[in-house]
Amino acid sequence: MTVVIKINLSNIKKNWLYLNKFSKKNTETSAVIKANAYGLGAHEVATALWEAGSRSFFVATTEEAINIDKILPKYRKIYVLNGYDKKNKKAFNELDLIPVLNSPDQLNSFVEDSKNKNFCIQIDIGMNRLGFQLDQIYKHKDCIKNLNLDLVLGHLTTAINPKNSSNKIQLHKFKEFSNNFPFSKKSLAASHGIFIDNKYHFDLIRPGIALFGGIRNSNILDVVSIELPVIQTHFLEPGDGIGYGLTYVCKEKKRVATLAGGYADGLTRNFSNVGFLYHNKIPCPILGKISMDLVTVDISHLNQVPEKLTFLGQNQSINDLSDIAKTISHEILINLGNRFSRHYVN
Repeated sequence: MTVVIKINLSNIKKNWLYLNKFSKKNTETSAVIKANAYGLGAHEVATALWEAGSRSFFVATTEEAINIDKILPKYRKIYVLNGYDKKNKKAFNELDLIPVLNSPDQLNSFVEDSKNKNFCIQIDIGMNRLGFQLDQIYKHKDCIKNLNLDLVLGHLTTAINPKNSSNKIQLHKFKEFSNNFPFSKKSLAASHGIFIDNKYHFDLIRPGIALFGGIRNSNILDVVSIELPVIQTHFLEPGDGIGYGLTYVCKEKKRVATLAGGYADGLTRNFSNVGFLYHNKIPCPILGKISMDLVTVDISHLNQVPEKLTFLGQNQSINDLSDIAKTISHEILINLGNRFSRHYVN
C-alpha cells in the first residue's frame, strides 16, 4: 500500500524569499540542505532554491556536495561543513567545493593539497563541537590571511531562545575572533539566529530548518503533508488492550483503525497514546504503542470510516509533532517517510 509524502517546493521558495527579504540589507541568504535536504530530496530542493535565488549552499559531507553539484550551475558555492579530508582532494579541487576548516589539522592538510582554493574557517564560540579555539586563531592567523579565505563562520548554541544571555556573549566572541580577518565575509546566524536581531546577520545567513517549515513564525509556511491509508478497522470491548505491551486498555467500546505507517516511517514511539491523526479537522487519538509499520487510532467519534487520516498537514505541523515527542522539528523532519513515495508540488 503506497503512502505519499507531499513536498511543497513552492512554499520552500516562498520561505527562502521571506528570509531573504527579512535579513539585513546586503546580507546574502544561503541554504543549508545537508542530510538530503533534511530528508526531502536534495536535487529537487536545491533546484527550487536556485530558482528562488540562492547561490550558496551548505552540506555536511563531501558526498552530499558531489550529489548536488550534479544539478547546480558551476557558478554556485557549495560549503562542506565537516571540513577537509585528504581522501576527497580530487573532488574538492575539480568541483571547487569550499571546505569549512574546523581545526589546525584540517588547515594543514588543506594547505598541502589545495592552498590556492577558497576555504572557510569555523570559530568555536561556545558549542564546543567543531571549530578553531581562540589561541589557535592567533597562532594560525598569518597563515590563514595568506590564503583565499572566503568566509568566517560561527554557530550559536541557544538561538532557539532569543532572550538567552549566551546569545550576546557568543555574538561578542564571534566579533572578537573574526575581527582578526577584517577583509573576509562573516556568517553567524542559522535559522533561529536570524530572528534574534539583525546584528547577528553579518554578510551571510544560513537558514536550514526554517526553509522547511520547522520554525514557529507566522510568515514561515509548512512544506510537508502526509496522509496514511486505513488498512483495517475493528471494535474493542471494555477491558480489551491494543498493541505491544497492551499499554492502552479500553474502558468503553471503541472502533479502532489500523493505518499503514509506523516508527520505520518517522512516527516515533513517543507519539504512542499521546499523539493524533486527523480526519479533516477532527483529531483521532493514537491508541497503544506505535509499531514499526502500523499505527492504531481511535475513530469511534467519526460518522464514517475514513479511507485515510492525516498525520501531517493543515491541523498538525512538524513543530506540533516535535512538541508532542519532546524533541525538535529537525529530528521529526529528517525521519519522515523513508519508505514513502515523494510527490513534489511546485
